[in-house]
Amino acid sequence: MNYILYGEEAATMKKKIHSIVKDLHLNMEQVSIYDAQQVPLKVILEDVSSIPFFEENKVVLVQNATFLSSKDTTGYDLAPLLSYLKDPMNFSTLILTCACTKLDQRKKIVKEIIQCSKVFECSRMNERDKEDVIRTLVKRRKLSIKTDALQLFIDRMPLDLAIIENEFDKLSLFEKEIDVNTIHELTIRALEENVFDIAEAMLKKDMKKTFRLWKDLEAQQIEPIYLIATLASQFRFLYQVKLLMNQGFTKKGIVSETQAHPYRVQKAMEQCQWIGIDSLLTELQELADLDQKIKGGQIDKKLGFELYLLKNGIKKQR
Repeated sequence: MNYILYGEEAATMKKKIHSIVKDLHLNMEQVSIYDAQQVPLKVILEDVSSIPFFEENKVVLVQNATFLSSKDTTGYDLAPLLSYLKDPMNFSTLILTCACTKLDQRKKIVKEIIQCSKVFECSRMNERDKEDVIRTLVKRRKLSIKTDALQLFIDRMPLDLAIIENEFDKLSLFEKEIDVNTIHELTIRALEENVFDIAEAMLKKDMKKTFRLWKDLEAQQIEPIYLIATLASQFRFLYQVKLLMNQGFTKKGIVSETQAHPYRVQKAMEQCQWIGIDSLLTELQELADLDQKIKGGQIDKKLGFELYLLKNGIKKQR
């Protein structure tokens, strides 16, 4: 069997690969792994065509098979690969993986490769998927967790299966009933949660808290450029929620209109009670100006970001 696994959810892709290998009564140590960006296609095809020495089956895993996407970085001539896929060895399983959102079926040869393979999409989960996954893992691991603690855990987790499973590994070691304090102490804070806090501190002109939160993020090696973009996204969301509130939308209506998680909408609505539209527009404009200056080489990214935070706090004092 030939497989194509594509998508941005690395943990799901990894689990699928392990499942394929296990079904063939092999383990990952017995799998031949190649990087398509580093290894010639000829080497891969020679391996997949050679008879295994000690087992009935063999698995050849090809990572970074970007020739399946619109951004091919391999430079492969795909004709020999297609020829193999049309008449594969019955003892070999070839797995092609690509971290792309969709396969480029505009190319005739890619479409033919797809037709010769079993295709699995490993897309990122959405908020609904995340909640379902977490509730399933709670039952599977037989964890005793209070309702409010479970909701906090769901709200805290990013849309990343690998991180969620790692956090569950920590919680599984806790023998007592898990409460809110346990979640606060044992689990990570998603970047979005940190950004929400720093945005709130900025809008309240709390300079001390703003800089403390920024230093925490800096210690996690969060780049100022990324933080600027994430803050701008948060301010845009608050602006959208504020407009909808002014138009008389309820929480349920805003959730439907924005397609955001109810918890995020609830927190945004609480913030928007004391935020003015003009304040949000000012922050968005200043972030846009800062982003342009940094990318134009007019100011150092760290210095520029800290001056922006400082300017924000001084405005309150005046």
